[in-house]
Amino acid sequence: IKGRDSVPANAMPLRGQAKQFEWNTTYPGPDGKFDTADDFTRRNQIHVPVDRPVVAELIAEDVIHSFNIPAFRLKQDAVPGMHIRAWFQATEPGTYELGCAELCGLGHYRMRAVVTVHTRDDFTKWLAEQAPTPAPTIALK
Repeated sequence: IKGRDSVPANAMPLRGQAKQFEWNTTYPGPDGKFDTADDFTRRNQIHVPVDRPVVAELIAEDVIHSFNIPAFRLKQDAVPGMHIRAWFQATEPGTYELGCAELCGLGHYRMRAVVTVHTRDDFTKWLAEQAPTPAPTIALK
C-alpha cells in the first residue's frame, strides 16, 4: 500500500483547516467522528501523542496553503475544495513548528502553529482537559 492509502489503521484523526493566516485543528470528540457536537477546535496549535500515527485531513478555506512540519519531514499542500490526507508519527516529545510553505498572501510570514508532542499519559491528560464544560443547570420554579 502506497501514498494516501498507506495510513495505518490505528492513526489518530485530526482536521487541519488552513485560512489566511492561521491553522485551525479540529479533533473528533469521544465518538471519534468529525462534524458532531463533541468536536473541538484549537487555533494555531496541534497536540499529538508520541509514537502514534496521526492522519491529518487538510482543508484550505481560501487559497493554497502548505502544511509543513520540517522536524517530521512532512510537507503537503492544502487546496481549496479538496480534502487531502497526510500522516506522520512523532517519535520524540517536544514542541515543533508548523508553518505554511506556500506563499498565501501578505500575512504568510505569520502563518505558524505550535505542534506539541506529548507522552501518552500527558496527551491523555491534555485531551481530558479539552472536554467542553457542561452547560449550567438552571432551576425553574
